[in-house]
Amino acid sequence: MSAPVALRSSYSDLFGADMLPVLEEIFRSELERHPNKREELFKTVTTDRDIWQATELHDMPLHAIVGEGENYSFSRPKQGASKTLSVVKYGLGFSISEEAVEDGKFDMIADAIQKMAKSALETQEISAMNVLNNGFSSELAADGLSVINAAHTLPSGLTFRNTLSTQADLSQSSLDQALTDFETQFVGDSGIVYRSMPKILLVHPSLRRYAMELVGSDLKPDSADNNLNSIKSEGIRVVSSPHLTDTDAWFLLADKSETGLRIVNRMGIVTKASDDAVGFMNDSIFYKSKYREIIGVTHAYGVFGSSGA
Repeated sequence: MSAPVALRSSYSDLFGADMLPVLEEIFRSELERHPNKREELFKTVTTDRDIWQATELHDMPLHAIVGEGENYSFSRPKQGASKTLSVVKYGLGFSISEEAVEDGKFDMIADAIQKMAKSALETQEISAMNVLNNGFSSELAADGLSVINAAHTLPSGLTFRNTLSTQADLSQSSLDQALTDFETQFVGDSGIVYRSMPKILLVHPSLRRYAMELVGSDLKPDSADNNLNSIKSEGIRVVSSPHLTDTDAWFLLADKSETGLRIVNRMGIVTKASDDAVGFMNDSIFYKSKYREIIGVTHAYGVFGSSGA
């Protein structure tokens, strides 16, 4: 959608309900100009209730040899951890006076609408990145441990970790170790090794260029040798976010369909103003936007992180 032309000469005679379609066009246009980065990382699901519940099943045992004429062994999947996420509402509003319209302040009104749309998108981005910002501490997976933890424990007694044994800054060696851990550490309750592969290297913008060198250079970075850079063949894409609060932290993420990162959408971003009698009592339009969702994480598989040295 092209940006609407917000000219005073075109809209100076509008007020009340007649102005609302114009405001909505401006708001939606601004949303489309700034697509959410979080949707690259989190799987979006919808709910028609005020909660969303996820229940996991543990893995089945490995297949066994069945001799000719012998009966199969049957296994009943065991229920694993479950988690409930409760939807919350976000909102913001402001008022537009009739005098502002009469005095030709439509450019100012349009600017306020655009800034409110940016505010909604920014709030969503911050909420998503806080899942990872707090992933080493207060953000918990369904097993009750922090999302990124060195001792995720399964009912069988097996454990797995989704962080380095020793925290390290991003480098060729630490990334190489993380890639190895990604392939070997994610195990299920029966010992099955999960085969999810890392797709995204998430970093703070201060690390973005270096991260691109690590995953995209033809030759091995940070080395005087002319060895081929084997990491390039992994096909990892670098994504950066200014909302990562620790500039040293970095994360490897599998495809969003294989992780427990979730955006639970109850109601997308909508706008609302007064009814047809808008502006009658106090010569003002009260305009607001809101959305209802919750962002969280279920299982810890497919997410690997380091908080840096």
